[in-house]
Formats: sequence, C-alpha cells, structure tokens
Amino acid sequence: MLDWEKVEQEYLTDRHFHLTYCEDGYDIEGSVWKKKNSQGWDVLFSDNFHDLGSSDTSEDIVIFHYEKDELDVEEINNLFASWVNEVLLPRAKDKSQYKYQEM
Repeated sequence: MLDWEKVEQEYLTDRHFHLTYCEDGYDIEGSVWKKKNSQGWDVLFSDNFHDLGSSDTSEDIVIFHYEKDELDVEEINNLFASWVNEVLLPRAKDKSQYKYQEM
C-alpha cells in the first residue's frame, strides 16, 4: 500500500508506470516512479507475505533504482522480471501467494 504523502513529496505523480510479471501462473505487480529532485526512477514493490530483507512491511519499498532520465518500458519490465526471479521468488516461503487467482 502506497504512502501517498511520501509519494507526493518524492515523485512526480503524473509520471509513473505499472510493472507486471505474468509467467508460470504468477501475477506480480510493481510500479516505477519518476523522482522529483534527481535523474532517474525508483521501482517500488509492496509485499504483504514475505520478509524481503531488512524489514517485513506492507508499505511499498524501493527494490531498485533506474538511473536513466527517460524510461525504457521494455528494459524496466525485463529488470523487474529479473528481480522477481532472482530475489522475490527464491526468498518466498510460500510462492502460492503470488499465483494468479480468479476473483
């Protein structure tokens, strides 16, 4: 869940993009936000299920920085997919939480 006050302070709210990872039955989403006071973008991810590092949180955390001024959508989606495969899924205690589920 986004801390909207923090987002408004740090990012251009009209310059963001939603990332998706939909392979092998997974449905994982992140977002990328243009930083206000510097070049580049932050990729945010919210995880309510697993400890991703220093803290277990339901707040969005910056998972990596994209230092280019203009966003390359294909490249950022590939980077997000790599993060999912190299960090998120290997650390997940219960990968089923990330599986696509019909509503």
